[in-house]
Amino acid sequence: MRSLFIVFFQSVFKLIYKISRILLKEKYVVIAGFKAKYLTGNNEYLFSYFLENVSDLDYYFYTKNKTVYNDLVVKFPNKILYAYSLKTYLVLLKAKVVVITSGDDNLSPYPLLKEKKIVNIWHGIPIKKVGYPENINDRNAFERFMDKLDYFSVSADFDGGIIESAFRIPTDKIFVSGLCKNDFIKISQKKVLENNPYLDKKVIIYAPTFRDEGMKIISFDKLFPIDRLNALLEKYDAYFLYRSHFNTDESKAIDGYARIKSASSREFLDPQPLLYYSDIMITDYSGIYFDYLLMDRPIIFYNYDYEEYTKKRDFLYNYEENTPGPKVNNQSDLLNAIEEYLINPDKDKEFREEIKKKFHKYEDGKACERTYELIKSLM
Repeated sequence: MRSLFIVFFQSVFKLIYKISRILLKEKYVVIAGFKAKYLTGNNEYLFSYFLENVSDLDYYFYTKNKTVYNDLVVKFPNKILYAYSLKTYLVLLKAKVVVITSGDDNLSPYPLLKEKKIVNIWHGIPIKKVGYPENINDRNAFERFMDKLDYFSVSADFDGGIIESAFRIPTDKIFVSGLCKNDFIKISQKKVLENNPYLDKKVIIYAPTFRDEGMKIISFDKLFPIDRLNALLEKYDAYFLYRSHFNTDESKAIDGYARIKSASSREFLDPQPLLYYSDIMITDYSGIYFDYLLMDRPIIFYNYDYEEYTKKRDFLYNYEENTPGPKVNNQSDLLNAIEEYLINPDKDKEFREEIKKKFHKYEDGKACERTYELIKSLM
C-alpha cells in the first residue's frame, strides 16, 4: 500500500513540476541526507563548507527523518528541510541542483528528476565490486538512475576510470574532485578529544566491512584473543577501538576491558574524526582504508575469511596489489603485526605512499571548494 502511495505521490510531483517549471525560477541547491535521512560523511562536510563559506547560493539540507530534522533545525535554522512539509515541496520544485551521496532514494519520497542537475558526491572509494547489476531485472531502474546523473565525484583519475567502467558512466560525467570528508581528515576535532580523552594515547582502530546476508559473522571475542590483546594494550599504554557495523552489537564481548572501546555508529556516527586520532588501522575489505592512507599511518588487513568472502563478493581492484600492509588471517599473526607497527610505524611507508598517490589526486583539502565551484557553474 505504501509503495502505491509513493508512486502516486511521485507522479503528482512530476506533473506539478512540469506545469510550474514554466512559471517558477529554479534557484536552490539541495544537499540530500544519506539514505534521505542522515547528515554524515561527504554530505555533512559539504554542508558545513557551505555554511562557513557560501553566501552567493540558496542551499538547504534535506531529511525525511523527524528526529534528525528536530536536532538540526535548532542548530541551522532556515537551512533544514523536512520531507513532509509544504516549504520542502516548494523548494524541491524550484531546486536547480540536487546533491546526493548514493542512490535513487536519496530524496525519498520525492523523485530525482532528470530535469534537475544531479551531482553524486558518493560516500567513499569502493574496493568491493559495485556498479552495473548482474540481475537483469534490476538493470532498467539502474540505467534510469544513472541517466539522471550529471556528475559523479571521484578521488583520482585511476579510480575514476574504474568507476566509469563499473557504473557505465560517460567520461565527461566523471568529476575528479576528491572526497569532501577528506578535506578535514588531518584536522583535530577538540570536542571529540574532550569527550574521549583516551584518544590522546596510542590508538588502534578496527573497522571491518559489513557482511552480506548469508555470510558467517564471527563475534569479536572469537576474532580477537581479548586477554592477550588487552595485555598488549597495557604494555604500550594503547587503546583499541572497535568500529562495528551498525547492525552489530558487541558491547557484551568487550565489557570489562577498559582499553577496548566500542566505536560503532551509535557512539560515533561519523568515523572520520577517529581516523585523525588513530595510530594504526585494522580492516579487511572496507574502503575506509583509502581515506586512512592520507594519514600515512600503518594499516593491517585482517582477512580471516578471505576465501569465503571472495566467493560472495568480487573486488574492483587486485586485493594484494592495492592493500599496503600485512595480510593476516589468524590471531597470533595479527598481534605480531600490531606490535611491529607500534614499535616501527614507518614500516611499509613506501608501499602506502604508492597506493595513496594512485587513489588520491589531491591532498590540498579543497574537495568541498571544487564541488562548490562545480555546483555554481550549474546554476
